[in-house]
Amino acid sequence: KRGKLIMAAFSVGRTQEILYSLNQLELENRLPAVEYYVDSPLSIKATEIMKNYPGYFNKTIQKIMQTDNDPFSFDGLKYVKTVEQSKLLNFQDGPMVIISASGMADAGRVKHHISNNIENSHNTILMTGYCEPRSLGGRLLNGDKEVNIHGVLHEVHADIGAVRRISAHGDYDDMSPWLPCHD
Repeated sequence: KRGKLIMAAFSVGRTQEILYSLNQLELENRLPAVEYYVDSPLSIKATEIMKNYPGYFNKTIQKIMQTDNDPFSFDGLKYVKTVEQSKLLNFQDGPMVIISASGMADAGRVKHHISNNIENSHNTILMTGYCEPRSLGGRLLNGDKEVNIHGVLHEVHADIGAVRRISAHGDYDDMSPWLPCHD
């Protein structure tokens, strides 16, 4: 829609899953050539820490790293570290993706991005995990047509969506080493 895609993501785990998925799309030549921003100091720090311990990645990521040395990076990805850089994103036009915390959109930089972009029908707000129904993310997912953000009432014109396939819970391969084997 030539607007902004604002993804509300938890800083630890969820943001890295999203970056990994976007990297996979780039490896498959399916990632749109737009600017991608991670705008959350905690998300940036958590990603840096994860990159420092590749020996703990699962077998799938280990295999990918044989041909791609950074499974959390791709063309167009930028990290937003300062508040001033974050605010400048509100004045940029054109398509872009902003991945920001908090996951339920009740705090952090994502709440400011939503406040500044929710009334534009070219934009999309995407929740990437569970949202408590009374949280901003929960109210948006429930279809509220108006939301109060930082004391300002906003009409919701942006599309609202959710990604339900990203799980915060371990799968079989993650859990089996921790379970005792019984015959």
